[in-house]
Amino acid sequence: MWRRFLTWLDDRTGWSGPLAKILRYPVPEHAHRNPLFTLGGLTLALFLVQAVTGMLLAMYYEPSPEGAYRSTDFIQFELPLGWLVRGVHHWAASLIVITVVLHLARTYLYGAYKRPRELTWLIGIVLFLVTVAFSFTGYLLPWDQTAYWATKVGTEIAGSLPGLGPLLLRLMRGGLEMGQATLTRFYATHILILPGILVLMLAAHLLLMRRYGLVGPLAGQAEGDGQGGKQRDKSVPFYPDHLLYEAIIALVVIFLLIAASRFFPAPLGAEADPTDASVVPRPEWYFLFYYQLLTYFPGWLEPVATVLIPIFFFGSLVLLPFLDTGSERRPWKKPVTTGAFIFYALAVVVLTALALMR
Repeated sequence: MWRRFLTWLDDRTGWSGPLAKILRYPVPEHAHRNPLFTLGGLTLALFLVQAVTGMLLAMYYEPSPEGAYRSTDFIQFELPLGWLVRGVHHWAASLIVITVVLHLARTYLYGAYKRPRELTWLIGIVLFLVTVAFSFTGYLLPWDQTAYWATKVGTEIAGSLPGLGPLLLRLMRGGLEMGQATLTRFYATHILILPGILVLMLAAHLLLMRRYGLVGPLAGQAEGDGQGGKQRDKSVPFYPDHLLYEAIIALVVIFLLIAASRFFPAPLGAEADPTDASVVPRPEWYFLFYYQLLTYFPGWLEPVATVLIPIFFFGSLVLLPFLDTGSERRPWKKPVTTGAFIFYALAVVVLTALALMR
């Protein structure tokens, strides 16, 4: 009966043609069963988990200062399996940051940003920024003390930018103070604007990846098709071989998310009190390095940390494919780019450790 239905549907839509073309995509042998080449698929699976759990949470969430905390508390402690849905959503958000960063790091070290993959790299940077924006906007939604004051500080940092700062602050908060307009804008951005951008960027990223293929870990030359030589002839089909491998990894990760939700429930502090300024705001762990960095640039030096360093960092990432145009991809043969990666990685680790000790 199922086959008859699929045949009937295929006769009227022709869905099997495009689907078969996608599923027959050859995966290079060097990427098959290599965990580093499953980071993209795992990130996509986590985004799907976030979409499903996010829709379930939205059914019970009330985006108002009076109802946000109350509805979150209801989800966490009264709604059947609400703790599970919220816990998976919370821990998957942190894991996505890790997988996106590792995916970018692997791309960076393998030189997979080189011609003709410049656009793929640039879209990957946009996807990283979208991931960070998801984390920042979602952090406020429970409307507890930590989220409220951390967001207040975060928006004030944006408001301290020279020139556009005051306008950006009003745009983010919906006024000078945080309240209903702030929560509405963060909620709308989190569930409408960012998902729309994400879908478009993911589609473009996957199409470009499908067009140019994957770069091998030891590729010494910048090939036009990403395989080169004998590697081009050695591959496995995406379906069922590689898809099964990635599906197993995704299922294991989802099981770990469920276990984390059970033994480490998603946090929920006291309800936000705008009059209680005694709270010491601390961002999520993946923003701690920046939180620590700001302490070294007080007063008039603050624009160095809020403007100059981010512009230099992201500007260097954007310009990287157009500056590093050589054919060499091996990281040990590229001391400048590899040295920059090591410096940035150590800086983030050290700053995060110092922030945790404060």
